[in-house]
Order: sequence, then C-alpha cells, then structure tokens
Amino acid sequence: MSFRVNGDTRRWLSPAAAVCLLVFLANCGGGGGGGVSPLPPATELTINGTVTVPFGTPRSRSLTGEALPNATVRALLAFPPNTLITQSTTDADGRYTLTIPSEYVGRDLLIVAEKTVNNQRVRVTALIPSLPAQGYAGANLDAYTTLATEEILRYAREQNLNALSPNGVATVVDRVRDALRNRFSLSLVVGQTLPENIGDGLQDAELRNQVRPRVQEQAQNLRPPTGDVAVAKGMMQMLRDYGTAWLDRGNEETLRFEAAVRRQQQLIENEIATPLEALGERGVNFVVRILGLEERRGFLNPSIEGRPPGRYRETQPYPGGYVLERIGDTADNRTWIVESGQLTCTVTTANPLDEFTLSPDAGRISVSTRKQGDMRVQYDGVFEVTQRDSNGNATQIRVQITLTDGQLREPIRFNGTANTTPRNDGSFRTVSLSGNLQSQFAELTVTNLVYDTYPVSERVKQISAGRIQGVLKTERGPVIDLQNLNITFTDGNPPIENLQQFTLQSLNFSSENRTLVLRDVNAQFQRVGGALRPVRLQAYAEYRTPNDTLVGQVDARWENPTALDPLEANFIPINQFPRGNFEFNGNLTPRIGRRALVYCNIVSEPTLSPARVRTTLRIDFGDERMQGEFVGNLRVQSGLVERERLFQTATLQMTHAPSNFRMELSYSLDNDAASGVIRKPDGAEVARVGKANTLGLPDLGNAYLVRYTDGTFETVNSLLSLED
Repeated sequence: MSFRVNGDTRRWLSPAAAVCLLVFLANCGGGGGGGVSPLPPATELTINGTVTVPFGTPRSRSLTGEALPNATVRALLAFPPNTLITQSTTDADGRYTLTIPSEYVGRDLLIVAEKTVNNQRVRVTALIPSLPAQGYAGANLDAYTTLATEEILRYAREQNLNALSPNGVATVVDRVRDALRNRFSLSLVVGQTLPENIGDGLQDAELRNQVRPRVQEQAQNLRPPTGDVAVAKGMMQMLRDYGTAWLDRGNEETLRFEAAVRRQQQLIENEIATPLEALGERGVNFVVRILGLEERRGFLNPSIEGRPPGRYRETQPYPGGYVLERIGDTADNRTWIVESGQLTCTVTTANPLDEFTLSPDAGRISVSTRKQGDMRVQYDGVFEVTQRDSNGNATQIRVQITLTDGQLREPIRFNGTANTTPRNDGSFRTVSLSGNLQSQFAELTVTNLVYDTYPVSERVKQISAGRIQGVLKTERGPVIDLQNLNITFTDGNPPIENLQQFTLQSLNFSSENRTLVLRDVNAQFQRVGGALRPVRLQAYAEYRTPNDTLVGQVDARWENPTALDPLEANFIPINQFPRGNFEFNGNLTPRIGRRALVYCNIVSEPTLSPARVRTTLRIDFGDERMQGEFVGNLRVQSGLVERERLFQTATLQMTHAPSNFRMELSYSLDNDAASGVIRKPDGAEVARVGKANTLGLPDLGNAYLVRYTDGTFETVNSLLSLED
C-alpha cells in the first residue's frame, strides 16, 4: 500500500513530517500506551506477504501490479541463495505464508516466487535482511523488489558480503521504483530479463543500466551499520517496519473484509432473501395485503380495513393492482373471509365491529390462512389485548405468529408482548416490545425495546433496548448481542436530523471469523444550521481477526460545531475551524510480528495566537519507542485557513527509547522546505534530514533524504513507501 502526495498538499505535508507524521495520521486507529510483555521462546515463526506482477505478465504492457496466484514460494538463505528453508503456494489473491524455524532469526533471507505462465518461467523475489524474532508481516514481492534483489545480490557476491542493512535494501527498492516510474513494459521471464541463477545480475542491458547505479550509490548503506549510525538507522527502520506492518495489514484486512461482505451478501441472497421472497409470493403477501399492512398504492384499497364483516374475493384486474369484491355474508359480525385463488384467509375479532380495524378496539384478532389441496400451508396469527387501564385503553398486547409451509425446513414462529402507555385518544405514547423469533433463516430475541414519543407532537423522543440478540443462519452467519442501547432525539422532523445522543453499554458482533466489540459508547450530536454534527465521542473498541487483535479507547470532543463541513471545504473561516480534542490509546497484537502500541492526542487550538494544532504521540513497536510532540501553526489569510496548505510552520520532536536519540524536524511554508537532525543524548548530530541538494547530494535533486555522518543516506519515501 502506498500514499500519493501531489498538488499543494506536498507543500505542507513535507517528507520530513512524513517520517513520523504520516505514521500517526494514517494509523491513529492503532496501538496505545503501555509496556510490552516479553514473548516466550518460539521454535518457529511466520513470514507472510503478497506476490504481484506487472499486468500482462510474462510480457507486460503496464507495470500496474496484479496478483500472481498458484505460484510456488520458497524461502532461502540469501548468502548463498541456494539453501532451501521452506516453501508454500500463493492463494487466489497472491497471498502466501511461510513457516520458518527460529534458528534463522537474524539471518538474511531471500523469498522467491515462481510460476510458469504461457510456457515461460516467471520469477519474483524480495530480500528480508536480519529476520526478526517475531516473524515478518508484509514481505511483499513485486517487479521493483525483484529487479533490486537481482542487482543487490550480485553486488553482495562481488564484495563478499554475507549480511545486508534493511535501510539500504529499502532505499535501493525505492530508488529503482523512482527510476522506472515512466517505464510501461517489463518482462520477468527467467532467461530473458532475469538470470537463470539468482544474483547473476539483470540480463536486459537497458534495465541493468537503470538499476545497477542505484545499488552502487547505496554501496555503503547496504553494509550493516555500526556505532551511533547503527542506532539512528535503527530508529528509521523501526518507523519503516511499523508503517509496513500497519499499511500491509490494513490493506490485507480491507481485502479480506470486502470478500467476507460479498460472501455474506450472496449467502443472504441465496439462503434468506430468495426463499422469503418465494414464501411471500406463495401466500404471505396476500395476508399482508388484506390486513392493510402493505403501503396502499393509488386509490385502490385491497384490504378489509374499513369494510364490514362478510365474505370477499380478491382479484387482480391488472399487474400489481388488487381489489376486493364482496360476495356474501358471514355468520356473525366478528368474521371476515377472503378468497384468492386457492388461498382462503379467515379473520375473527373478539369484539363485534361494524367495520374492520387493526387496533385494540377489536380485542383479540385471529388470522388463519389455508391453501386448498395443500395442508402444509398454514399461516396463523393472534393479536390480543391482554391488559387495559381504567378507561379501557390497551396497556398490554400479545402477538403470536406461526408460518408453516411445505417449502420451509421449519416453521417461522414469533412470540412477543408489547406494553403500552396510551394517550387520552387511545393512541400509544410509548410501546415496549419483548419477544423472540425462531426460523430456519434467523433467531432473534428482543428484550424491552422501547419507542417513546413527545406528548404533543407525537414525534419520536427516545428509542432504547435492554438487549437484542440475533443470529443469521447462513454459513458462518453474523451473530449480534447488543445491551442497553439508548437513542434520544430533540422534538423535530425528520428524526434522524434531530439525533441528540447515542449510548450503548456493549455490542458484540461476529461474522466470518471476525469479531467487533464496542463498550461504553457515548456519542452526542448537535444540529447546527440544519446540519447534524458530532460534538462528543467516547468508546472502547476491539476488533479481532485470525491474524490480529486491535483494541483501543477513543475520546473526542468538538467544541464549535458549525454547518460547514471542514472535510469538504477548501477554505475554512478561522472562527469555524474545528476546535477540540481527539485522543486514542490502544494497541495491535498481531499473530505475526511485533506488538504495536500507540497513544495519540490531537488538540486543535484555533483561538490561540498563533492558531495551532498540537499533537502528542507515542509509538511502541516491540521493545522500541518513539515519543514526542508535533506543533503546527495554522496558515491564516484574510481570516481563512486553506485546507490544502494548512500549516505556515511546523515542528516535530521525537525521542527514541531505549537509545534516547532525538529527532528534530521543522517545516516552513515560506521556504517550501523541511529540515531536521537526529541527535545523540549529548546533543551531537548523527544525521540530517532535508532535500538532497542541501545535503551535498545535488544529483538527487529535491528528493528528501536522511543523511548520516558516515556519508550514507536513505530516502524518506522508502520509510513508508511514499510516491511523489
């Protein structure tokens, strides 16, 4: 996954800030503050990633990547590249997983994917220098890693190297990507572009002339660093590994989530929607129509509502249009009988009525539908007033529905009780429903679901629920358990635009081997100029997948909500610029790789002079930490803030643990440039950050670099796979 920075955005989102700022701006849904427990010794670890090749491989017409499925993936020692450790196969999406014995921790590994396409052998490779003890997530193979790997291994063999620097390898890959950004054709066929023996160097002269100089310029950086430079490069590698882990996981989880949603949609369509639609066509829609539960279309009234007791026949004079004609009387004034083809529906009320009404006035309403010649079709329902107040108004109603059909594996059953608070006119001010649904499609239990209205306007005032439990009976069907929900509204229409507060004690939702847990959710809203705006959000969230567990606490406050949406406006009046606070504290515990924790507190203070945004950030990644503060002074012109050129000046200070090395970065819009240093605890410089032409490397132009005191450098883009 990569970020693309273009237009005026580049002027304030400088590569210097990108070293750290993009980490938390892209990932503030991540970790939290706290220590990391040491991992127990493991006998094996895991590497995973994706394999992509240029579109149209083996001879591409575009370098745009596409997944390479069913490819053989091998892990080998990088020096020499002929000792096989293990192997696997990519899935349909190009993903692979390798299990590596722990004895290879700290060694440089070569990952090789091969597949025969159109009778030509395609090879994709990548290097993992110094394999971490926790495994490695996001070891992705593509055209750029392949070309870089071939020339890096050739150089290493020429120089008798037996170990590589992760910083140097990542920078070579980034520089190769930059060199080939205008190339539109590439072959990854062994024996043509690539050599038979890995590490013999590229066979294509044009490619070789583009890639080999990038390796040579990183000659010193490819060697494992020592001393203070090693510590500083370790800081940068921590950011690189953190960013790679988060971005790759986010991208992979997005793909898996989308695939799971598509599967569930198809399952719901096949196993629930289609059978229910067929059930409706067989007779349930007929019952719904004659009881008046279907929205009336046009001037026709296909229901018995408002009609006297008697026998009726339903006809359909035109598609979609139903009418009832009276064909006779019934034995009493409590019975309505309606025929439609082979179906007959009988409705009886406990109280005599001059005309039918689906209300408590009827007392007990019984509905029974049968099909001539098919006793398997039995649709029955009861609507009964079980309690009344002193004025005769209904205060409790029982509902019981059973749908039996030969096309169903089991009947659909609903039993529920509604307790009501009536108004003087007999309508309901509040309704509280408890009940359960049993069927082959789903199971649902509702406890104390309350609908409350304002006394005068009768608009919704509050919706609450003690507990809602449900499961869809599809393959790996979603399961939900919700407790103590409360939604309040101000007195206005439409209700959704008058939402005032949403609270929730807990929600557990699971589907497709993924579980979402929300606890102690409190969201407050305010209507401003016709727009609904959040003003407070507090919640604990936990998201569990087979590969990761993400937990965190969110506390956000917006103190000056306006009708203006700051995410959509290009120019924001300073008095409407969001003022408030956002805090996140959480962690990601992966199945593969190091545990990551993040604490992020963003405070927007546009009323100060100068107006500013201040962020306190802490990143724990394994046994390392980066902690510090970012301060951005807003660029205000004629009372407006331009969203694309947000900061006039900005500073970032981060301290690394356990080394106590400090990174200091600054940015100025006037100079359209960023610069900074990495210092030892005693203040001595170990590296400088800035544009290449200001760091003594004019051949690299305006590219942002981290240049160390030993003369080596790495590109800022390589830290998070940025693209200009």
